[in-house]
Amino acid sequence: VIVTGSDDHLWKMWALPDGNIIMTGEGHTDWLSGCCFHPSGTQLVTSSGDTTVWIWDFSKRGCILTLEGHAHTVCDCLWHSCGDFVASASMDNTSKIWDVN
Repeated sequence: VIVTGSDDHLWKMWALPDGNIIMTGEGHTDWLSGCCFHPSGTQLVTSSGDTTVWIWDFSKRGCILTLEGHAHTVCDCLWHSCGDFVASASMDNTSKIWDVN
C-alpha cells in the first residue's frame, strides 16, 4: 500500500502491485505537499498549501483533526515513531511539533 498527494487537493491510497485505489481523502483547499502513515498504519497525516495539517482516521473514513497555526504553505509532515506527535515544516520559516492527543 502507498499513499500519494497531489495538486488536485486529494490524497489517494493505492494497492500494490495492481494499482487499484483503496481510499481517497478530500477536504484540503490547496495542493497536498506531504503524506505520512501513523506508525500503527491506522491513520494518515497530510500537509497542504492551504496552511493546514490534517489527521485522517481510516476506520472513520475521514479527517478527525485539523491543525492550524502556520501562516504559509506547509511543506511536509511526519509522525513521530511513538505516534503521539506530528512534526510540520512551513514556508513561514517555522516548524511545529503537535501533540495530537
